[in-house]
Amino acid sequence: LATRSVILDRLLSRAPKRMAQADSDVQAVFAYGTLRGDHSEKGDAWGVITSTGAAWIRASVPGFRLYQEDVATYPFALHTEKAEDVLQGTILIWSRKDARQAIDRCDSIEGFDPRRPDDGLYRRATVEVPVMMEELLKASKDKPWLEELLIGAEKTAEITSVKLRAFVYHQPMDGREKEVVYFPSGDWIRSRDKKPHV
Repeated sequence: LATRSVILDRLLSRAPKRMAQADSDVQAVFAYGTLRGDHSEKGDAWGVITSTGAAWIRASVPGFRLYQEDVATYPFALHTEKAEDVLQGTILIWSRKDARQAIDRCDSIEGFDPRRPDDGLYRRATVEVPVMMEELLKASKDKPWLEELLIGAEKTAEITSVKLRAFVYHQPMDGREKEVVYFPSGDWIRSRDKKPHV
């Protein structure tokens, strides 16, 4: 059996310095609300993880603030591009062969149409999600195809994490400031039962 460091050395030695992939090559979605892998004991609220064979890992993404409309049962992210605004959630990852169909399903759930990206309920941005290497390797025991994602991933901080490209769904504020609650922790699952900030 190859040791962890041998596997990492082998995979990362073939990795280019930068990920220069098109959006069509994205194999992951960063989820912060009802699509989160830790939404409940069964996973996400939609059954996407189970039905598509996704792997999920806890992660965070900077550049977004988390809100929820008073009347809604789900949150939305506002793209701020500020490093201090951080979303907490899970990254849902699919094999290359399953990614397109799974992401299409997520697009449908979120009301996003790539042919009309500014017309739906949510917009979609491409982000780089730092994922702890240890968590990725743990998940790869059940999903061996995860190792393919290490090829081409930019290594960071002495190989303790890799950055994976993912889509994240977000909405514009559009004058709703008085109709929303703000979650300063960026974590909807942990904060939804507490009184959020108005």
